[in-house]
Amino acid sequence: MRDPYFPFHALNLRSNPFRALTDEEWAEVVVLPPGLAEADASGQHLQVLGELGRGKTSALLGLTAGWRRAGRRAAYEYLPEGQHVFKTPLAGLEMIALDEAQRLNRRERERLWRAAEAGLRLVLGSHEDFAAAFAKRGLPPTTVQLDEPDAAHLARLLARRLDYFALDPAQPGMTISDGAVRALHAAYGSNRRAIERCLYEVFQAVEAVGEVSAAQVEAMRARIK
Repeated sequence: MRDPYFPFHALNLRSNPFRALTDEEWAEVVVLPPGLAEADASGQHLQVLGELGRGKTSALLGLTAGWRRAGRRAAYEYLPEGQHVFKTPLAGLEMIALDEAQRLNRRERERLWRAAEAGLRLVLGSHEDFAAAFAKRGLPPTTVQLDEPDAAHLARLLARRLDYFALDPAQPGMTISDGAVRALHAAYGSNRRAIERCLYEVFQAVEAVGEVSAAQVEAMRARIK
């Protein structure tokens, strides 16, 4: 039986690795999608497009953390539903990552374009394609579409999460089998939130250090449908 006060220590984990993360934790665990690091290195304005749960937020947080580590003056802001203005002061910034940028109203978009024309680099996470608006102002962006990742990329994402939450990296820890990764990929595709929800419940039930199997994933998936 796991310790009721520190239930995940028996699994050599600090906590359930698939719990909700803070922005700071997301920045640490992110594995950038294929092509995004190269797109960022281009120095152009960047838009990261994708549906809900496809990893836009973690990608933007990871990019922002990387810029700051490199000494760049960068900011990240998430626009919740119902908010149509951004609140981050732009003075002194080199770049800004705006998450859910499609929620900006017309006046705020114009304010953003003016800042870009003055030299601010924009990185927009969005469901809406802003390519035409960028082009209208002579500011061609690089676009990264977050589609369904392959199973190999998903495996890297999950392994990074386990590594981050390891209590003692020198001791044996939890792993996720190739079969479990394939089962998650087949069931949920690029829906990261659904994958995390399933694995959260799996890890709530695990009793000892070992490998999460495809059978465990399938059993939990059937329970939480």
